Amino acid sequence: MDSGLIGFVIFVAITGLIVYLKRDKIERQGIILMMRTKKFKQDIKKHAIKHRKFWNIYFNIGICVSFLAMFFGIWYLMNNTINIASGIGSSGFALVLPFPTSSFSFQPGLFLVPIWYWLIAIIILIFPHELSHAFALSINKLRIKSLGLILFLFIPGAFVEPDEKQLKKASKFKRLQVFCAGSFSNIVTALFFILILNIFLSVAYTPAGIYYSFPAEKINKTEIIEINNLTNGIMELKTENNTYLLTKTLFKEQKNKTEIIVFQDWPAVRNNLSGAIKKIDNYWINTPKDVSFILSKHKPNDTILIETTKGIYNITLAENNGKPFLGIVTSYDPILDFIAPMNYRDYEVKNRNFEKIGEFLLKLISFIIAVCFGVAIVNILPIKPLDGGLVLETLTNRKIANFISLIIFVLIIYNFVGPFI
Repeated sequence: MDSGLIGFVIFVAITGLIVYLKRDKIERQGIILMMRTKKFKQDIKKHAIKHRKFWNIYFNIGICVSFLAMFFGIWYLMNNTINIASGIGSSGFALVLPFPTSSFSFQPGLFLVPIWYWLIAIIILIFPHELSHAFALSINKLRIKSLGLILFLFIPGAFVEPDEKQLKKASKFKRLQVFCAGSFSNIVTALFFILILNIFLSVAYTPAGIYYSFPAEKINKTEIIEINNLTNGIMELKTENNTYLLTKTLFKEQKNKTEIIVFQDWPAVRNNLSGAIKKIDNYWINTPKDVSFILSKHKPNDTILIETTKGIYNITLAENNGKPFLGIVTSYDPILDFIAPMNYRDYEVKNRNFEKIGEFLLKLISFIIAVCFGVAIVNILPIKPLDGGLVLETLTNRKIANFISLIIFVLIIYNFVGPFI
């Protein structure tokens, strides 16, 4: 039996048992179960007041960062909406749900995750988020009515319940500190785990090749006058003036689109170069500069030996502006490399006995980072009843906030259903 299915059954069973044992302390609101408590209120208040100066600076920074996150979220939503409408993009939004499986599964609008990855990430996401709201309320001398846990079907969550009347009477600045606290803490949590990821990779792994992409452009299918299937899984697409290349898989994925993304006709694509590049002519490759350095020692029409994580390739270089050209695009940014190192290069575990545990931890840490960033951005979007909508209402008024919330809601729905229309 699949280990993911076993884990899912165990989780649901334990959740059901806890609900049964705590049934006298649980209240139901529709399909949502809530368990309130007034415990920890005094502890939170005492800690917040004792370190008020720190928390005040922290939440002030949080307001600035949250506004930047909101603007980024709006830009991303608008850009992705335009791409979907023009047929060159797919869904950038997805529901992240636990599923009885041992592997991750993604499709437009839905990201299915093994239960243990999902549960650990949700716990790490929720508690800093809600505790930050509680601390922000406490330093501003705003009453916390209760704290607690919620259960939506089998999906757990947590909440901090403020005194709504008192909160509405508070100054705009105090309310902004409270509303921005959750998303900011999720971003801080993500940055903390990025640091953990980099330390973990440096201790337990060694770099094993760099990733790359192929030069591409968009053409209309009506421009294609001839299609040839090459022997290595590559399709040759000819237009009146140019020749383009595409893998059969990518061609099928774009079969229902009028405009398609194609690769330019360069040696790397024509030879179906796959996997992270480990060596070129027996030189280890650790950065894009290593590729440029080795190619500079060659001339057009020279044949080079490339070893990747997928195999070994003998590729004859083309000419581009008088220089030898392989036909790959590489880039390097030290900041992005720190934030997402595994997007730049492949890694090999130093100790094979640690391989399974290491793989689990890498996936878990990466998933936590993605979830924390993703939820922070979505939560701070100007849509009620999310925190971003409350921020907008604080700065404007209810009518404007409701109107903009409706627009953002429609755009989000379109990002889910647009790719299927």
